[in-house]
Amino acid sequence: MSTPTTRPQDVYRRLLSYLTPYRKTFFLALGAMVMYGATDGAVPYLLKRVLDDVFGSQNETMLLYLVGIIMAFAVIRSFFGFFQRYLAAAVGLGIIKDLRNEISEKLLTLSPAFYHLHSTGALISRVTNDTLLVRSALTDATASILRDTVRVIALLIVAFYLDPLLALIAFVGFPLGLYPMIRFGKKVRRLSRRGQDQFGGLTGLLQETIVGHKVVQAFGREGYENERFRAENQLFTDTLLRAEKYGALASPTNEIVASLAIAAVIFYGGFSVISGVRTQGDFIAFVSAMFLLYEPLKKMSRVNNLVMTGVAAAERIFEILDTKADIADAPGAIEVDAHGAAIDFASVSFAYENSIEGEPQLVLRDVSLQIQPGETVALVGASGSGKSTFVNLLPRFYDPNAGRITIGGTDIREVTLASLRRSVAIVSQHTFLFNDTIHHNIAYGRLEASTEEIIEAAKAANAHTFISALPDGYQTVIGEQGLKLSGGQRARIAIARALLKDAPVLILDEATASLDSESEGLVQEAIDHLMQGRTVLVIAHRLATIREANRIAVFSAGRIIELGSHDELLQRGGEYAKLYRLQFREQDERAAETSRLALA
Repeated sequence: MSTPTTRPQDVYRRLLSYLTPYRKTFFLALGAMVMYGATDGAVPYLLKRVLDDVFGSQNETMLLYLVGIIMAFAVIRSFFGFFQRYLAAAVGLGIIKDLRNEISEKLLTLSPAFYHLHSTGALISRVTNDTLLVRSALTDATASILRDTVRVIALLIVAFYLDPLLALIAFVGFPLGLYPMIRFGKKVRRLSRRGQDQFGGLTGLLQETIVGHKVVQAFGREGYENERFRAENQLFTDTLLRAEKYGALASPTNEIVASLAIAAVIFYGGFSVISGVRTQGDFIAFVSAMFLLYEPLKKMSRVNNLVMTGVAAAERIFEILDTKADIADAPGAIEVDAHGAAIDFASVSFAYENSIEGEPQLVLRDVSLQIQPGETVALVGASGSGKSTFVNLLPRFYDPNAGRITIGGTDIREVTLASLRRSVAIVSQHTFLFNDTIHHNIAYGRLEASTEEIIEAAKAANAHTFISALPDGYQTVIGEQGLKLSGGQRARIAIARALLKDAPVLILDEATASLDSESEGLVQEAIDHLMQGRTVLVIAHRLATIREANRIAVFSAGRIIELGSHDELLQRGGEYAKLYRLQFREQDERAAETSRLALA
């Protein structure tokens, strides 16, 4: 993760660059804001005219004239008020859309290593909550600053025009009101950043509880999870409350300064009216200008808090956008065609940088393996021996720390990610499906595929029969992660997706490990069809798959310690033979008994 920009002005300047696509709309909004704010300056002047020219001289004609002007100003003000609000909203929503699109695009370029460091909830919080806070800081705050600045300038001009001396008396203490805004604004920014981090954790906790609701209920841990959520929620609330406290502390100082200024004006101006130096109209007009000034000045302290909160949110967003993709196309990367190409892992070593153990731990140690075109290689070994990491290097989810992987003699770091990943299909034991129709889930393998091709893939995966029996057939929406389907049905849709992709290389974390016998048979038949004519790396759980593999690679502590066919490895009496006796012999005996009964 890159180091965030620490100066608020730098962050805000970067935020302003997102206004560029909407500059025409934004400038129209600014124009409407200027006109809206400028109308405030007319109020004290019109009030003076009413007091001096109407009441002082009993001029009814002037009264009607001024009433007409006041009504006209009200209409003009409401007109510009509508447009400044609507146009500013259009700009703000557009910026949110662009930021969310940019974050989404960035997230899809980052490797699994990035996701090991960040919870799903924290990332979702940045896309949803933080972008809303940025909108408030960028458009709402900018609009408020400009509108209120124009109002202040207009009222200042009127105040100095009406009475320069009273204006100097009134505004001599104005700089005092800026100090708390600056001082407390820094605290608001720091606490807002902390609160946004906590909101991400809260979102992640809620998401985890929802996804794992069956486990929570099965273990009777509803009370425990409720307590966890309450504790996190309380921390979040306390942080926001502290931010609100510091944000609110700026307001009393401003109010005290404003009250002292108004008191000084009333005291000095009142005596001058009594002594005949000033007219009542001059005095009332000036005091009204002072009261009108009070509102925008008070808003500016609140806007400062809004900006600091938005800057903290923007820092979190820019941390993601500035994260360098560790897996990316090299300059001059070429297209790769894996059809008929050998795959070579040459002295490959790999360590996860942020492992549970703390320091990077080597998961693969100087592993070499050559795989011929069309060959099936089964990977076996104890959990944690490096099998999954090994296959994850091929589509470049990670890059090795040492050694190289080639396809057809070309280092995969020198080929485009798009062409490399087009060449590899993956079917995992933990099938992931989208909350969409069956049609679209299968078509994910090749988006341009026709309906006929999708149906053919489903037939080859033994999925067409159960899909056709559903009320909506291929248009059935299968729910989040396909939870409306059984495990076997999900596995067959995943196989159909891989068949439709028609990649020359297949990575198979065998999908039959947790299925019942009937589902296992259907899925295994589909897998056998999928493996035909492809180069296959299979993390094997079934003896049948291991026996049928051309070669078996036995992993232990990040190394390949044995390599050969099933019969060869049994004859050697090494680690594979031990593993067979512990794990696979029972499967073998059951299969033999089934065959004997079938022949009887």
